[in-house]
Amino acid sequence: MKKIAIILCFLGAIISSCQDDDDPVYDLMVTVNYPENYNSAVAEGAWVYVTEDGTERTDSAQTDVSGVATILKLRKGIYNISASISLTATEAEAETGVAEAVLLTAVKNNVSVLDHTDESLTLAGAILGDFVFKEVYYAGSKTPEDGSYFSDQYYEIYNNSTDIIYADNLCLGIVDGWAYSANISPWLSAYPTKQALPSFWYIAGSGTDHPINPGESIIIAQDGIDHKTDELGNPNSPVNLGNADWETYVPRDDNKDLDSPTVPNLTLGFANFLGFDWLTSVFGCGYVLFRIDGDIETYVEANKVTKPESTSTKEYVLIDNEMIIDGFQAYKDDSETSMPKLHTVIDAGFTYDPNGTYTGKCVRRKVKATIDGRPVYQDTNNSTNDFLIDQECSPGQN
Repeated sequence: MKKIAIILCFLGAIISSCQDDDDPVYDLMVTVNYPENYNSAVAEGAWVYVTEDGTERTDSAQTDVSGVATILKLRKGIYNISASISLTATEAEAETGVAEAVLLTAVKNNVSVLDHTDESLTLAGAILGDFVFKEVYYAGSKTPEDGSYFSDQYYEIYNNSTDIIYADNLCLGIVDGWAYSANISPWLSAYPTKQALPSFWYIAGSGTDHPINPGESIIIAQDGIDHKTDELGNPNSPVNLGNADWETYVPRDDNKDLDSPTVPNLTLGFANFLGFDWLTSVFGCGYVLFRIDGDIETYVEANKVTKPESTSTKEYVLIDNEMIIDGFQAYKDDSETSMPKLHTVIDAGFTYDPNGTYTGKCVRRKVKATIDGRPVYQDTNNSTNDFLIDQECSPGQN
């Protein structure tokens, strides 16, 4: 009897083992996609990991040229899937136009494998690039009576990244430079890691009120009207700014600054002087985009200084170079290269209007690459290389 029991147990184990071997298994095909704004649709060479829910069993495979990873012989169950790929700066540049290394990942949980199954994941990763000045028109235009008109100045700011960026609390300012004659700035030697601002504005928001998609721009106007047709404009102006996103409005008792009813106003962060409008120099200026962490008013009060080598009591606000997202300097002409307005880490070059002032022309950043129809603009921190001069104004057009 004892021998018979042993034999029966042995036979039972064999039968059970055979039944385990006969349990059905399935293949899982996972397609890994790049983010929408990448040059390639699918990611070759991404690693895919599949973990059975409730166990530590993990299988992995790498995607092929079609972006597909095949996981073989999975038993029926619930699985969690993850994918990742690291791109070098060179690889990222080919995909996005921006030479910055990036790690992309994706996760999909609670996937049922009850048969041969196809799944897809779309990768996501850190922002590549940031806001840049795309097009700036500062020179102004001439009226039919040969008068000087500058209320049509504007600043086009572009999301040069592969992700949504929020414009909330983005600041636009000018650095202290010169208006009529070139001179050596005392600020750069006195504050080697900071820039001094006589004025700046910002887009008020709670943090997620103003999403800007990749490849989209915002336009900030001095006055948000159609300057070509409005009775208060200039028929010789090159631009219609009636659809601008924001304008710089200076409230005054005499109401001399035009307040467009269709264009919202920026919030003034600081100004040591304002006339009837926010006029930046028609000879060119130093322009900066930056962010202030925390309360802007508190920061301003804590960072006011007077000008080095001057007895004037006029105050300016200092910002750290590290706070600056983008900046460039424009000169009256190409003879002022030895008198910079910005530190070279912000802009090692310059741009200018070769025709002088009131020309109706703008400066525009060069397109470096076009990725899936989205222009990526060149940003080498050298505006001599990065900007085109003597350009027809085309705000909002790529």
